[in-house]
Amino acid sequence: MQPDPHILTSETRLVIFDLDGTLYAKSNMVWHMMFAAPSDWRMMWAERKTRKQLRGKWLENEIAFYQTYFQIMATYCSRTPEQAREWYWNKYMPLMVNVIRKYYKPLEWLLPFIAKCKQRRIRLVILSDYGHALEKLEALGINKSLFDWVVSAPELGGLKPASQLITLITNHMGVTPSQCLVIGDREDTDGQLAQTAGAAFYLV
Repeated sequence: MQPDPHILTSETRLVIFDLDGTLYAKSNMVWHMMFAAPSDWRMMWAERKTRKQLRGKWLENEIAFYQTYFQIMATYCSRTPEQAREWYWNKYMPLMVNVIRKYYKPLEWLLPFIAKCKQRRIRLVILSDYGHALEKLEALGINKSLFDWVVSAPELGGLKPASQLITLITNHMGVTPSQCLVIGDREDTDGQLAQTAGAAFYLV
């Protein structure tokens, strides 16, 4: 369901977009990834298990988050944390970007909705639970200059729906959570993030 421009109220000063599954429909992403790198199925499984285990966790900063992240991931895939880190940054995330470039495109509502926001001087932020957010925008053909800030949740120290993420973003952007609209594709992460912080939410 595409956002209705009427969800932008007179109080809205900031829109926070999720990236994966919101700016593009990520159907069949897992299968595309597995087909592109079938020998890495165990690493991908370990990554998904780790992400699920840390959902909603807050670890205060990026260094602490990724240290914990790769320690947990290493236990699932029988690798060292250093090997897990190397695979994630040098193979897994570049592979995801390439899959996006090959198979996906922005949803049709996105650019017209952004234009509406710009007309009303509403500021825009991308908050992704993964890294490589800028590379993903480039792969989708979306100009990063459309957004005031592109950031990943781990860069801020946790994963959605940790409420500290909204606090950090709204403080950085000079608004209150009540002036913020979160747009995402998952009620259990994006929706709960907005709810716990007192922000509005729209489910795509």
